[in-house]
Amino acid sequence: MDEPDDSHPYSDPPELYAAHLVTCRSYWYDHRRPEAGISLAGILIHIEPPEGSSFPLIIDRVCIYFQLWGTVCEYRLRIRLVRVAAADGEEDLEIQLGPDGSPREFPMPTNRPAEIDGINYKNDFAFPIFKVPFAESGVYEFQLWADGIDQPIACERILARE
Repeated sequence: MDEPDDSHPYSDPPELYAAHLVTCRSYWYDHRRPEAGISLAGILIHIEPPEGSSFPLIIDRVCIYFQLWGTVCEYRLRIRLVRVAAADGEEDLEIQLGPDGSPREFPMPTNRPAEIDGINYKNDFAFPIFKVPFAESGVYEFQLWADGIDQPIACERILARE
């Protein structure tokens, strides 16, 4: 019999869902108008090196926006960046970008976990990640992961092109 996982407050795996995962250049929140939510600017569909430059390319700052709902709980979130390569007639192949073939991950930069209020209400989050590497042109995928959940909650692909 499997031992329960005591690292999460629920004995059953938590349910966590995403409505959106968007990559952009910047975001802002007007504290005087909280009903306005988070505003995004410079949605990223593709990136390319500045004129006169080439790959490898480091983007100083990419902002991540997402909406979550699910089991009421606090979650430790992170973004994983992978390069996606098409395999002949098979599922896409994920190429890990970290040292020694490990995942390239960016933790949520606050010292507090993301709090989810419930299954019928969406909480929205935004945070920047820094020094984002693109080794070569191709398709890259940003994946949202949470501790205690063994698959990405949401994914967003962008094209790095010459």
